[in-house]
Amino acid sequence: MNKQNIFIYLLTSFILTCNCTFAANLDSIIKKSELNRTSTIAVSVKDAKSGRTIYEYNEHKLMNPASILKIFTMKSAYNELGKDYMFQTTVYADKNNNLYIKLGADPSLSTTSLKTLMSNVKENYKKTVKDIIIDSTIIDDMQWGTGWMWDDDTNALLPKYSPYSVNENKIDVSITPGSNGRMPEIKTKGNYQMTMVNLLKNGSSNSINFERKPWTSGDMTYVSGTIKTQASYKLPVSSPQRHFINTLNSVLSSSGIKYTGTIKTAPTPSGLNKIASVSSEPLEQLLANTLKNSNNFYSEMIFKTAGGHYTKTQGTTQSGINMFNHYFSDIKSVTPIIADACGISRNDLISADWVTSALNKIYNEKNSEEFISLLPKPIEGTLSDRLLNISLKLRAKTGTASGISSIAGYIDTKSNKKYSFAILIQNHAMSVLDVKKFEDELINEIYKM
Repeated sequence: MNKQNIFIYLLTSFILTCNCTFAANLDSIIKKSELNRTSTIAVSVKDAKSGRTIYEYNEHKLMNPASILKIFTMKSAYNELGKDYMFQTTVYADKNNNLYIKLGADPSLSTTSLKTLMSNVKENYKKTVKDIIIDSTIIDDMQWGTGWMWDDDTNALLPKYSPYSVNENKIDVSITPGSNGRMPEIKTKGNYQMTMVNLLKNGSSNSINFERKPWTSGDMTYVSGTIKTQASYKLPVSSPQRHFINTLNSVLSSSGIKYTGTIKTAPTPSGLNKIASVSSEPLEQLLANTLKNSNNFYSEMIFKTAGGHYTKTQGTTQSGINMFNHYFSDIKSVTPIIADACGISRNDLISADWVTSALNKIYNEKNSEEFISLLPKPIEGTLSDRLLNISLKLRAKTGTASGISSIAGYIDTKSNKKYSFAILIQNHAMSVLDVKKFEDELINEIYKM
């Protein structure tokens, strides 16, 4: 055996020994944990460049991904729309003095944005306005995802999404303790009217619960529990369309725009005069918010819009899924099943092996760092208080739902290797903090490789 062959033999033996030790260490962490006894754990680690499998455990089991799904739904949208895409809300005028507001499914549209838009309309259009006609055809009006939980209806992280969207379809609610034996007081900000059933009591702590009962009245919110000090909350609206129109009317009034007719809905005809428009930030910046802060509302709005762009039809969740399936069609792994963009649906099923294969596809594309840099690193977003010891070595997305925890992304190891990794945990009954500690222990072991 010549010197070159001896060197190759020794190097191969060293690598195999390292891999075996690494695998044994991960096996030990998993098999000693209470999670492994009571829950399902899946792990996959691959070399991001070569695709070589470094470690796997239950890697082909289909599991609920939670919010790590956003990496892949948002990448397919990013690929379809481009990083510079901006959502446009535009006003047109016809020859009969009607104004058409063409909605652009802008997830970031706010009252401030509408004020800017209407201020420009006031400046550019001097005629008496007859009707205000809203064109909401860019995406459909299915407001929640298949497989979402009905009792999340008041969850501020899961507002309804709709072409009629402003302020993320949430309103501000303030609650003040009662004085001199009076009941606590509930106030809402803005013109959106919501029936609040006040079941609150003054107490020794703030423990407040919001609930809707769709089997009786979907637009009635029951507020129960106790309050000690004044508190503020964000509460999703039950009717995005009514919320948008109420906000619009308020903005029209403050902008000095009067109309003699009514507010209607209809598609925008061709050939109208453009009066004014307002744009979102570029998609790249919207995705940074979506991925780093795990914004469910943004992800669903972006996914539907990109799906419509892909199919050249009205945007729907299904058109987004078609776009997603096309983009990842070359992945050789267990085919995922997805029902939404954000990963909240219990119908979403994905394997750890597919996740790392898809991460490798993303990594090996041209200009991949542009998208990967949008993922949070420790000190940012959902990783703000995790894995701070390797903050410069990690880009990853977390996922959390009831009984579900996950994390996936890229890590630069001590030996200067780039690995993709996925950890999925399902059906656990432990505290979220303890489950995240377990994930962090695995990631720190991967970093040592």
